[in-house]
Amino acid sequence: MSVAIIEINDSGLYCGNDQGELIVSPGYALLTKQGITTGKAALERAYLEPQQSFNQYWRQLNLSPLPAPNNQARHHADLAYAQLLELHHEGGSPDKVIFATPGSFDRDQLSILLGLAKASPFEALGLVDAAVAAVSQSDLSGQLLHLDIQLHQCVLTRLHAGNTIEHSYVERTDVEVIAGIGLKAFYDTWAQHIADMFIRQYRYDPLHTAAGEQQLYDLLPNWLGQLSETSELAIALDSPQGSYHLNLNRSELLASSSARLELLQKKVRNIQRADEIMIASHRTLLLQGLLERLDDIHILPNDAVIQGCLNNLEAIIGHEETIHFVTQLPRQHKPTQTPQLNVTTTPTHLLYQHRAHTIGDGLYIQVDGNQLSFSHQHTGDIALIRDNDRVQLHSNHKNITTQSNRDNLQPGAIIHIGVHQLQLIEVT
Repeated sequence: MSVAIIEINDSGLYCGNDQGELIVSPGYALLTKQGITTGKAALERAYLEPQQSFNQYWRQLNLSPLPAPNNQARHHADLAYAQLLELHHEGGSPDKVIFATPGSFDRDQLSILLGLAKASPFEALGLVDAAVAAVSQSDLSGQLLHLDIQLHQCVLTRLHAGNTIEHSYVERTDVEVIAGIGLKAFYDTWAQHIADMFIRQYRYDPLHTAAGEQQLYDLLPNWLGQLSETSELAIALDSPQGSYHLNLNRSELLASSSARLELLQKKVRNIQRADEIMIASHRTLLLQGLLERLDDIHILPNDAVIQGCLNNLEAIIGHEETIHFVTQLPRQHKPTQTPQLNVTTTPTHLLYQHRAHTIGDGLYIQVDGNQLSFSHQHTGDIALIRDNDRVQLHSNHKNITTQSNRDNLQPGAIIHIGVHQLQLIEVT
């Protein structure tokens, strides 16, 4: 029996199967004459064909008719169904699937999801809250507040991680949704800021044409990733008049979204209670400047939900024919003899004090008293080296430790350099 875990988050649906594959599919759908295209292929044409592009169908998973129904799709559920089929195919066509869903899903949406599964070529084995699954792999205890980012909103899940005489557990106690503040709103703000720069310097507006807008949004994620490592970046856009170049300043870019970041920070702080520890998905790293505004936040690995499900299959599936929505799981942050997902990706960044540093081909770390500095030049006696899709830790430093394999570090691995704690992550 082959089993896959599908984590539903429209900023990127994750599908991990028991063959060790991990697939990410953005929550975009495109209507074509041939049918429905979803995921990355749909995102790459979203601004070229905006009237045929959809990205709200997971947040608004329902059976209400689309504004302009057609032969390919009647409602949002049809678009979601198309993406599930594509994920199932790309994930190796597993027989069984477990869904990890966001806390923003209500009972009707969970029912629709199970209805879509019944019409699919796979069997749904279980439903579990995604935040519960992710935090089941953490060693944090007490009252927790889990932050996750979707395309159009943020979800805050209140959790309790505790212990009984028999076992340790984590359970969901409440959910808060921050509507209107999601990944796409920030990307739109940053795209407009960059477009304004090209207008001022070249009188060229990349958002004025569909091709220019698509090009800008295609390049934006990579630019943002590079700006996490540098204060200024040389960027370029092609136009009918030629290639235009300018320097993108990180502080100016963040200033363009400061009002939105401040609003998100205020809403999070209003929800967070004094005794709650903040914990967040890896997707929060996509919001430039956010971690600098939220102190003492713990970032989970990108496969935390997948691993949480694989390590708790029995608790999620149960022994009854009826599928129950699981909001409590055993805590297995140090699992033994449990299924493991051999993720085929490698770490892309090193997280230290709420900032992610790109590993690239090599990241060198210099210890200077109580401070750490990072460089891509050959300096420092500690290095993370990428070799044949593996990230390796090279160091003769006496005060450096890790419980992971130094020759093949995986996302989530923790490195201690004296009193400093660093975490390897993957940013997609």
